[in-house]
Amino acid sequence: MKSALLAFALVVQAIPSLAADEPDAVYAKFHRAIAAGDLDEMLRYATDAQRNEIAAMSPAQKAAQIKMFSALMPRAYVLRNKSVNPGGQGARLIVSGQGPALVGGKPETLYGTIRMVMQGGDWKVGEVNWSNSQPPGLQAAPKPAPAQKAATGAAPARSAAPPVGSMGAAPERKLGTQKPPCVFKPVMTAEDLENCK
Repeated sequence: MKSALLAFALVVQAIPSLAADEPDAVYAKFHRAIAAGDLDEMLRYATDAQRNEIAAMSPAQKAAQIKMFSALMPRAYVLRNKSVNPGGQGARLIVSGQGPALVGGKPETLYGTIRMVMQGGDWKVGEVNWSNSQPPGLQAAPKPAPAQKAATGAAPARSAAPPVGSMGAAPERKLGTQKPPCVFKPVMTAEDLENCK
C-alpha cells in the first residue's frame, strides 16, 4: 500500500513539469503583457535576475521601462524558428513582425531573437533583442517546387497566376485617393489610427 501511495505521489509531482508551457507560449504571454503595459504580468515570465533589477527601480523608472519595451517591439509577430538546447535548459526563438513606422517613413520588418531559460521547472524569458537585420540561422521561406510532368506523359498542369505580392505578380492597383501618411501622435483619433493600418 505504501509503495502504491509513493508511486502516485511521484506521478502527481511529475504532472506539473509535463504540463509546463512551451518556450514560445511563455514568450507570447510575456509579449502580450508588454504590449498591454502590464509590468507585473511581464515579470511573471522574466528571470529572477531581471525581477530583482526591476524591483530596485523607482515607480517612475518602472513606468518608463515598460513604455520603452513596448515602443521597441512590434504589436504582433510570427514565430520563424524555435530551437531547444539538447539539455532542455535553454531555447532560442526567432520571431518577426511589422515594426512601428518611423516619422514620414514606412514600417519595416523587425526580427526578435529571444533567449529562453529554464528556471524552477518553468520557461523564463532571459533576453530579447529586436533588430531590423535578419538574424543568422533564419532561412528564407522555401520556394515551391516546379510543376512536374504527370507520369502518363501528359503536358504539365497549367500553373496558376503568381500570388499577389510576389515578384512575378502585377502591381496591385486601387482606385480612389491615396491614404494620408501615418503620423504617430500622443493622442490619436480614429482617423489617425486608420491611416496607420
